[in-house]
Amino acid sequence: MFWWDRWLWELGFAICHQRPERLLVFGDHALFVCSRDTGLFVSFFSVMLVLSLLRGRERAGMPPVPILAVAALGILFLAWDGLTSYLGFRDTTNTLRFLSGFAAGAGLAFPAAALVNGTVFGGDRSMKVASRPGDFAAVGLAGAAVLFLYLSRPQPLFRLGQLWLLVSVLGTLWVLNLLVVYLIREKEGGLTLARAAIALLLTAAELTGSYWLHRLFSGSGPVIALRPRKLPPL
Repeated sequence: MFWWDRWLWELGFAICHQRPERLLVFGDHALFVCSRDTGLFVSFFSVMLVLSLLRGRERAGMPPVPILAVAALGILFLAWDGLTSYLGFRDTTNTLRFLSGFAAGAGLAFPAAALVNGTVFGGDRSMKVASRPGDFAAVGLAGAAVLFLYLSRPQPLFRLGQLWLLVSVLGTLWVLNLLVVYLIREKEGGLTLARAAIALLLTAAELTGSYWLHRLFSGSGPVIALRPRKLPPL
């Protein structure tokens, strides 16, 4: 196995069960975390990029109530799909797992963007996140691109899907740790290199600790990383 793929499987083992039947597959190449986790991470980070990291940082007010209501529905969708399938009331599919994760991740990203904009960037809390038509257009384009990539899953785009999932996993954890760093010690808004580095170190420490705890309790490592990437059809 190529070292890059092996490293990704090791990384995914820190945050996911990696059950073969729950993985999204591009042709005969599987991603390194399950379908639900894939949806959560890629939607959260994509929306966060659009509403905070790349644009709109001056808007730090919570989104309008209708948007928060839709965001709550996305989280409820995840809870419904996960609980009813786990309790055996119904069967679910990888597509539904991905979509429920996607809906919840996007829903959580809207209020999280407001918190990051206000706490990290010192944005204006009187200006609401996602209150402009351009915000909806940007979120819609980003969401549509992500949905196309991970629902269609053409094999030639496997590396792109793999790379964006990696960026989303690390980016999501880094953003959340950055928010914690600023909340612990409040200061005037503005991203600083020192605090960004601290958030990065926290992310590395969390992933390392989670990885070894998973190995301890499971008694093994990411066994899929030791197998051929060609998996049976799901």
